[in-house]
Amino acid sequence: MLISVEKRFIFVANTKAASTSIEHLLLPYSDVSCLGTPGRKHIPMKQVINSYPFLFEQPDYAPSRFFRFGVMRHPLDWIKSWYRYRKGNKVENPLDADMDFSAFWEQKDWNIIRPNGYKHLQRQMFCSNQGELLMDVIIPHHRLSEMLIPIFGHLGIDAPLVQKNKSVLKETETIDEPLYSEVMEFYAKDFELFHQLDQINAAGMEKLRQMTA
Repeated sequence: MLISVEKRFIFVANTKAASTSIEHLLLPYSDVSCLGTPGRKHIPMKQVINSYPFLFEQPDYAPSRFFRFGVMRHPLDWIKSWYRYRKGNKVENPLDADMDFSAFWEQKDWNIIRPNGYKHLQRQMFCSNQGELLMDVIIPHHRLSEMLIPIFGHLGIDAPLVQKNKSVLKETETIDEPLYSEVMEFYAKDFELFHQLDQINAAGMEKLRQMTA
């Protein structure tokens, strides 16, 4: 998570969504940064607002006066990326080398079910507990380079995107029915948000243009 008071942006670092690469570019322009461990880095927008009242309670620095953005993956691609990352990379909680996706899904660990028993969804990074959207732009991961160019242009940031912290393993495994249907149903709320991103982002980019005009 990064906040720039001067350039008026808040970047929310979603998991497995190029956050390390984007943070690398934004850090020189940031006044507040939470990096390092996943618990520090991947802070939901609602927690960002609650963590810095000394800033956001000032009328001129209310959260709505910042350009708030992040990145979201297609929900199925997101969980499959987590599976490949934990299976192929050197991580703290690796998966067994012979574990297939169906076994990973069946164990329902922290990537899928949070310790409090709730689903682990991407929308939790971007929405309030009541479901209110707290972001201006949520970039679909597959449009990352395309959308970062105008965003960085408006913010006055000149830096090329170089992907970091990628999964070592490539996409090879397919998901058969009925598991495919189960996974898709599990992420129904994330799909609901994902399919609204074009409309959300059109309004958010207009806000950014007005802020930086």
